[in-house]
Amino acid sequence: MINKIKLNIISNRKLCKNENLERQIEKIFLAYEKKIILKNFEIVSLTLREKDLDKNEYLNLVEKIYPICKKHKINLILHQNYDLNLDEKYKIDGIHLSYNIFKSLNKNIREGLIKKYKRIGVSIHSLEEAREVENLGASYIVAGHIFKTDCKKGLEPRGLKFVEELSSILTIPIFAIGGIDEKNSQSVIDSGAFSVCMMSSLMKY
Repeated sequence: MINKIKLNIISNRKLCKNENLERQIEKIFLAYEKKIILKNFEIVSLTLREKDLDKNEYLNLVEKIYPICKKHKINLILHQNYDLNLDEKYKIDGIHLSYNIFKSLNKNIREGLIKKYKRIGVSIHSLEEAREVENLGASYIVAGHIFKTDCKKGLEPRGLKFVEELSSILTIPIFAIGGIDEKNSQSVIDSGAFSVCMMSSLMKY
């Protein structure tokens, strides 16, 4: 039996038809369960990354997306909104933060978040940043961008070598992002990543 590639889906409702994220997530999960798409993958999480929403709008979206994730047994990971007042009924075990936000948190807040969430992911763009956030208590890093992607037009991708270098210095898992699809995922895992992240290809599916 081949090991399935672990996949973290990143949301972007702007890429969905009519910006209907709930319908798109349901569509992806159903197609995945019916083995129509992502046959070699195991979806481990969905990161709700909707940067332009204010706290209330983001909370409203959590209320819509959480039940879909729960129904399909996929972990929902919050993005940036570390001070959301979530109802007790939400069992959310992960949060994803940018390097700047994670680094700027005061020690008490950071330690509180580490207690509250099983997993704290932090985006990094260099080996130094990766080392630093690991020392500060991050449970995984999101490293990018690996391949050319429309989201980062004109920016040179860091390539597989970046993943290899990270895996040689870190003990926490590496989630790779940027231009990753079904064809090139295995090369990313072979370079030392624990999981890959996909956004555009799935949001437009």
